[in-house]
Amino acid sequence: MAAIYEPVIMLKPEMVYIAETARIDSFVKIEGGLGVQIGEYVHISSFTHINVGGGNVILENHSNVGSGTRILGGSNKKEGQSMSSASPSAIQVIERKTTILREYAFLGVNSVVMPGITIGKGAVIGAGAVVTKDVPDYEIWAGVPAEKIGERAHC
Repeated sequence: MAAIYEPVIMLKPEMVYIAETARIDSFVKIEGGLGVQIGEYVHISSFTHINVGGGNVILENHSNVGSGTRILGGSNKKEGQSMSSASPSAIQVIERKTTILREYAFLGVNSVVMPGITIGKGAVIGAGAVVTKDVPDYEIWAGVPAEKIGERAHC
């Protein structure tokens, strides 16, 4: 059974799959949205918010999500009359996408991954980075917006 350290908030838990070897620390919020998949040996650190915007988020095996990280699966669009999620859906325009953290990838503390982004296998995202583009396998990215600053050895 997965190690889940309460309190953890799950919206639409029926849309969330958590592998038995995953670890979710306290004070994490997971929005089921269109679907969340948390793979084997994934670690999600405290104060993290998974699937902001309610799209799809896939955290592949052995990936790590640092404390305070935000992974977006969707977002309100400017074309809507309102961008408040408390407003009636008829006056919002919401775009939902699939955001993926490939196996062995690492998200540093307080990083943000925008909707529809794929973080490649073994890639590393620096603390506080805002990722707005796909990150290739084994690359190291940092900054706002995040850009390549190095490479990681293929293990």
